[in-house]
Amino acid sequence: MSMDLTGLCSIGGTDIYTNYGAFLAETSAEAHTNMDALLAMPAVKEYTAVDFRERTGEDLPDTLDVQLQAIDRTLQFCILADTDSTLLTRYRDFLSRLVSGWLDFSIKDLRTYRMYYKSADAPEWYRGDPRIKGVILKVTFREPKPQ
Repeated sequence: MSMDLTGLCSIGGTDIYTNYGAFLAETSAEAHTNMDALLAMPAVKEYTAVDFRERTGEDLPDTLDVQLQAIDRTLQFCILADTDSTLLTRYRDFLSRLVSGWLDFSIKDLRTYRMYYKSADAPEWYRGDPRIKGVILKVTFREPKPQ
């Protein structure tokens, strides 16, 4: 494997490419699923409005205190290896890391996301270079206090 994706994404200071052969991946050249998920804005929490029957509309404070709801972010990872055995080991180790509690994802040139594992889809097999073993995994995380 000739690509070097070191330093692009880490969890708690651990580089996922160096330690697990994992990286944020897209399934086609046109896709931008990960950036869409990482840049998505959470919804605003509802304001408490006063709704008098005798008045049109509803009354809100002159100054609105914007508070955000928690947001789910679904990311796609690819894990690559030279052998089936190495792939299975990396896959198991990566999944163990994802379910270990709070995860501080640092995305280079973006920001750090404090999230926890919520769910994952069944893995798909990598269909690129047949000499490389790989799996693609879609994982949903919850960011309870988005920035």
